[in-house]
Amino acid sequence: MKRKYISLISVCILILFVGTFLVSCGSNAAPTTSPGGASDGKALMQERCTVCHSTDRITTAHKTADQWTSTVTRMISHGAQLNTQEQQTLITYLAATYK
Repeated sequence: MKRKYISLISVCILILFVGTFLVSCGSNAAPTTSPGGASDGKALMQERCTVCHSTDRITTAHKTADQWTSTVTRMISHGAQLNTQEQQTLITYLAATYK
C-alpha cells in the first residue's frame, strides 16, 4: 500500500515538472511596447529571435525587406512566437536597420 502512494506522488511530481517545463517553453509574453504604445522591433528581436540565434547572426545579415519577410516567415514555421502585428513590426525594423 505504501508503495502505491509513493508511486502516485512520484507521478504527480513528474507531471508537475513536465507541465512547468512546457509552460516555460511557450512564449506567452506580452508584446514589448515602446512608451508611445507601438511595438518596438528591436525589443521584439532581442526577446524573440535571440531565443535561438545570437544577436550577431541577426545584425550581420543584410537583407531586403522581401528577404527579411521570408526569413521571419520561415522562423515562425520553426516555432518563433510572433503574432501578425509583431511579425510586421519586426520585419519593418529588420529591413530598415539591417539592409
